Amino acid sequence: MKNMSDKTKKRLVIGVSLAVCAVLVVLIGSRFMTEPQTDDPIPSQNSQPSDVTGDTDTEKKSEVVVATPDVSDAVGTNSDTTTGSGADDSGTKQTIQPDVTKPEYTDEQLTDPSQKPNGEAVTESNKPAESNVNTSTSGDQPQGGDTKDGKIYVPGFGWIDDIGEGQGETVDGDGDINKQVGTMD
Repeated sequence: MKNMSDKTKKRLVIGVSLAVCAVLVVLIGSRFMTEPQTDDPIPSQNSQPSDVTGDTDTEKKSEVVVATPDVSDAVGTNSDTTTGSGADDSGTKQTIQPDVTKPEYTDEQLTDPSQKPNGEAVTESNKPAESNVNTSTSGDQPQGGDTKDGKIYVPGFGWIDDIGEGQGETVDGDGDINKQVGTMD
């Protein structure tokens, strides 16, 4: 090693380091690889019942019989059977439910406080609660847009300072959204 120049030593150290890094990359990469999944063969389906046996212990053997259900009665034999709702319950024919009709009430039925519009009598238990909101429009309450003493009335906000119309100006619109167009003072 004494005869090697410093330049050769640096190259040798870099070369060995690169080789070690390449081996580490391969080893780490192999840890992330997954085993290829193999497809299990699909068992054949017979119309005959099959016997299935399972060994839980060497001494015990139990037999399980799996029978194929008889579906000949469910398909296509009773296509005219319908339920009271107009729907077909045989599973072979689909129908659309009839449109819902909304009852129409007269103004007299809607405004009669002694009964509900459907004809039921109103009792104390099902009487609607009284509302404390004053829905009457009286002349002493301001309406939206009323002005007084340099303020304007806005419903829901009350009296606020009237600053007049908003301000706006047209600026150069060359399409650059990152361009400064003004200053905020």
